[in-house]
Amino acid sequence: MVDAAVKSPPPHLDDCIESPRLHTSMIARVTISILSIIAALPFSVRSAIGWGFGFLAGCVPTRELRVTRLQLRRFLQDKNPGPLSRRVFAHAGRYTLQMLNLKPMTKAPLSNITCRNWDEIQSWLAEERPIVALTAHTGNWDLLAAYVIARGVSLTTIGREARNPIAQELLERIRDSYGVETVWRSDRSGLKRIVNCLRDKKRVLAALIDQDTRVESDHIPFFGTPAKTPSSLVALGKRFNARFVTAFIFQTDSSNFELFVQAVQNDSDNQSILTEYNARLEALIRRFPEQWVWFHKRWRSQPGRETMGTRDYLRWLQEGP
Repeated sequence: MVDAAVKSPPPHLDDCIESPRLHTSMIARVTISILSIIAALPFSVRSAIGWGFGFLAGCVPTRELRVTRLQLRRFLQDKNPGPLSRRVFAHAGRYTLQMLNLKPMTKAPLSNITCRNWDEIQSWLAEERPIVALTAHTGNWDLLAAYVIARGVSLTTIGREARNPIAQELLERIRDSYGVETVWRSDRSGLKRIVNCLRDKKRVLAALIDQDTRVESDHIPFFGTPAKTPSSLVALGKRFNARFVTAFIFQTDSSNFELFVQAVQNDSDNQSILTEYNARLEALIRRFPEQWVWFHKRWRSQPGRETMGTRDYLRWLQEGP
């Protein structure tokens, strides 16, 4: 009887095994359906709604809000970081609803997006040399990719999967919709694809390198303090004689964006490239302080000590330099 029970489990046991998957799938379908309805709203309406919800989120006393306020106080010397921290969350909400549908912004004539040196960028693309674009979580970074693709540039990005499977599925759908190729870090064949991109002289390879992640990195000054900055792509790009450029996007008013793209002048070594990248990013964040992810624990890995957990990091921020 025991053997028979093992060989033929009761039907309700199968249901219990499968139900979590079915439940997750159902939540994914419902979530994506709701977001699809929101994505159909005009871009300006989504921006306003996202800003409002984000602003409200910035009023809730969360761990992320504490990190944001303490980092603003320490690195921007903002003695009253409350108002700016709420704008940081407001912008994050705005970005989230904007990126659900970028097509209204990438249709010709692209009049809401300014890039003052596009002719120079085209001259770089005409060279027989790969381009590595070092970018960051500023403004609407998905719009940066979508804009470049809309201008006829072949673009591959390197990304980290979202922890939530629903968010990952949504992210893949959005990026597929505007034609960007993404190499995910967990993909075992990813390195081979990255190398092929560097061999393709007409393709730009881009990566967001402004966060503290578990990849090969160097400690580079950022707002006067060492910050763990990913370096493996820079090292690989140098092997292929790549041209390195910094590329950022910021929202300049309620409906307009501007790209800031510059070639790296000193590409003699990895640290020089990353130093120039961090310096340019810092200067632009000071101009548009609410449009960067201040809730990310950017300085949690300091030279000579283990990466700090949230509690230790908050204590370190409060102690000051």
